[in-house]
Amino acid sequence: MAGTAMSRGELQDRAIKGALWTFVHVAVSLPLAFLVNIVVARTLGVVDYGRLAYLSTVVILVATTIDLGVGTGVVQFGSKAHAAGRFDEVKQILRAAQGYRMLIGIPVISLTVLLLVDADPVLMVIAVVFGVAIPSTFAGAADSLAIENRTARSAQAAMIANILTQVTVVIAAVTLGTADSIWALRLVAGGLGVLLYMAFVARIYRRALLRPRIRRFPVGFWKFALPAGAAGMVEAFVSARSEVLVLTWMSALGAAGIFALAFGLSAHLFAPAQSLLGPLVPAISGLREVDTEAVGRALARTLRASSTATAALIATATPALALLVPAIYGEEFSEVPPVLVVLSIAGGLLVMAGPLRAFIMARLKGTWLLGINLLALIVNVGLIVALVRQLGVWAAVLGNASAAAVLFFCLLFIEARALRMASRQLLAAIAPYLAGSLIAAGTWWGIASLGWAPVPSALVAGFSGFGLYIGVLWLTRWGLTSADVEAISRSLPSRLRRVAVPLLHMLAASRAR
Repeated sequence: MAGTAMSRGELQDRAIKGALWTFVHVAVSLPLAFLVNIVVARTLGVVDYGRLAYLSTVVILVATTIDLGVGTGVVQFGSKAHAAGRFDEVKQILRAAQGYRMLIGIPVISLTVLLLVDADPVLMVIAVVFGVAIPSTFAGAADSLAIENRTARSAQAAMIANILTQVTVVIAAVTLGTADSIWALRLVAGGLGVLLYMAFVARIYRRALLRPRIRRFPVGFWKFALPAGAAGMVEAFVSARSEVLVLTWMSALGAAGIFALAFGLSAHLFAPAQSLLGPLVPAISGLREVDTEAVGRALARTLRASSTATAALIATATPALALLVPAIYGEEFSEVPPVLVVLSIAGGLLVMAGPLRAFIMARLKGTWLLGINLLALIVNVGLIVALVRQLGVWAAVLGNASAAAVLFFCLLFIEARALRMASRQLLAAIAPYLAGSLIAAGTWWGIASLGWAPVPSALVAGFSGFGLYIGVLWLTRWGLTSADVEAISRSLPSRLRRVAVPLLHMLAASRAR
């Protein structure tokens, strides 16, 4: 089947539209997830909340491990082929991936989960069917939407699926009230939600997904996918709450609950920033295929955008939320606030690392990602094991923060060197993050030491952090450029533009670059 290659402008427009819809998804889903998390945490308490985090993390990490980079390879090779109009090649890739998941993925993941999780047999059957079999069978739908650069449709499906999942979790928490039952019913809702993606897949690709074949992948696929998959597996251990696994295996159950809540809250904070950056991954792969010279400029803009948006959240939301945690979740979680502040600062590095990873993946350098992620994992687990007896939950916090720093700065150095970016340009791009982190820590510590009531403290901390951050951007001329603001605003709907553009200008000094 012949097709028409996608232009640079079309790739950019689809990426921005996808980012917008993903942001809408986050705006709807995030408050709901936050409220549901409160119900679950208050129902379960610290120890059982850690148990729920353990069960959830096991399924995620096992599935990532068994994938062997197939999903990553499908998106990378499929995006390039689709952008160039080679649609028959895309169909062959999708069929081969579905064949692998049906023949190898489902049985191996199921067996591993059965070995690692000790739960009621009925719940284990539910977990295997809805947490493994159904998601694996229809996983190619999400890959197809990414390949087509239709991340807007993917976000719409994800929004509906998330609402279904959160409603199910609340029902499970209120009626059954155990970590295992909440885990199992969450998997049911999530498994059914995966089916929604199929409705948005292009017809030619939907047929391919429904007809899996044991086929060969394109030349070079496994050479990229295997190290990239290993890198993704190691990265998942670094960034997907794997510290809870280590703490649980070392019988530090209370520390696991504290870390799990703080980590989850920091993830909620960064969901808006992640929503803007996620759709860049397939777009970057396509951009490198059709316009190599634009990649350097794209990296500089992406770094500025990710650093500025992430820092705004860190400086504003982190101190405010940290001051509210004991009042919202109860005194049983009183150790969470300082842990949340540090994990939020570390989480900002992981958010900023996402686009860097996308640029390196677009060059098919999966082996490099594997080495960097392995180093970060060794640092993370090594610090936890060595210090958990002395420091408790802070051993996990130190391990997480150190791993995030190793991951981000290694990725930054490698990609900047490949694109010959000056050190001064890099420092200016990430400077907003450094400023926002200092402001967040200082604001939280200063307001907390006053001993005010939680709500007034949070309001003062939030407004103070935001004001200080905007002031620093304007005094130092860091943050978004006027060209960045113009590019983003052109792609926004007119109604949203009237609200968003003033905010964007607040995050940018009026200058061209």
